Amino acid sequence: MQSGKRILILGAGFGGLAAANLLRGNLEPEHRITVIDKKKSFMMGLVNLWVLHGDRILEDSATPLDGLTSKGIEFLNDEIVEIDARSRSVLTKGRGKLESDYMIIALGAELDPERVPGFVGKGFNLYDSQQIPALRSRLLSARRGEKVAVAIMGIPYKCPPAPYEASMLISDLLLQNGKRDGIEIDIYAPTPVPIPVAGPQANKDMVDMLQKQGINFHPLHKVKSVQDDMLVFEDGRSASYDILAGVPAHKVPDVVSRSGIAPEGGWVPADPFTLKTAYERVFAIGDIAGLQPSGYAMAVPKAGIFAEGQGKAVALQIIHEIKLQMGNRSSSKQSQQNAEGLARFDGKGYCFFEVGNNMASYIEVDFYNKAGPAVVLHPPSASSYRKKREFENDRVREWLAANK
Repeated sequence: MQSGKRILILGAGFGGLAAANLLRGNLEPEHRITVIDKKKSFMMGLVNLWVLHGDRILEDSATPLDGLTSKGIEFLNDEIVEIDARSRSVLTKGRGKLESDYMIIALGAELDPERVPGFVGKGFNLYDSQQIPALRSRLLSARRGEKVAVAIMGIPYKCPPAPYEASMLISDLLLQNGKRDGIEIDIYAPTPVPIPVAGPQANKDMVDMLQKQGINFHPLHKVKSVQDDMLVFEDGRSASYDILAGVPAHKVPDVVSRSGIAPEGGWVPADPFTLKTAYERVFAIGDIAGLQPSGYAMAVPKAGIFAEGQGKAVALQIIHEIKLQMGNRSSSKQSQQNAEGLARFDGKGYCFFEVGNNMASYIEVDFYNKAGPAVVLHPPSASSYRKKREFENDRVREWLAANK
């Protein structure tokens, strides 16, 4: 009798949690599923803006990852110090070497705030949850005549709409507290449009929404350095600020760079449909993966909804392969082809984009559309705002709530 398989999932973000749960729900208990993460809890990045706006407090926003154990998924709170993709093994600080039959690399992207000199200590990191309460406090103490700058420090970065959403929620926060008049809000991007993959119409709609709230969008402004009260751009221009909220540059996690899985300065190469890497039975999903279909000028954006879809596609491939190995063969060629078709990432996703006043826009994306990425930005509505709240609740419940 064949023994069970060992599946290692490196990282407990959107992709890792989606894959782990789908695997566990479709494989027999003899197959061991292990998730490794140096964090003890899971919190969606979108929560940062709720804390900033005052809709949530940080202490109530994280869900312990040990909830995985009640689902029959092993969770190891440990740090990975080395990855050997050829042998599908890792070396961890606390438990030494761990081997596997299948490996899913879902370690995400790390923040690199030091890449822009002066940013650390002078600006607030929008993607660091620990800095958000202090940013909120500083905004609430803003005085008439001050300038708030939201600056994108490098590309690619996680959740492309987030900086623009942040600027609108900052505007709404100041408005609710009677401080919006006389305070200038500027957003600086290194790109010619807010979200290059979105297409002309969606970008025009985005700029229009910013302008309606009195937010100034400055394209083609790549930050070179941050001074005490000044942003210096690579083309020699500069802009003053009083409060700086920045999206830092992102990078491949150091352990991935050390392990030689990704090219220098790049992301882990993977097939854009199957997420397979150059290593047998090793997959890369989510922000860590560099997915660029043939003929496309841009890589798949880094966003949780894409990571979730990729995690599910990989899980289905592994489930299908293990069931075939264990003798549970499909009854027909057609059903086997159907299973293989479902196990491909289709490039589709969506997100909700808050604009303030309990309203949100809805963005639909078909990145693998044959004519090029298809993006639709729906007008703000109260319904989309409610669905964004449900988005978080549904996934936390599905991925981490105890089975009853």
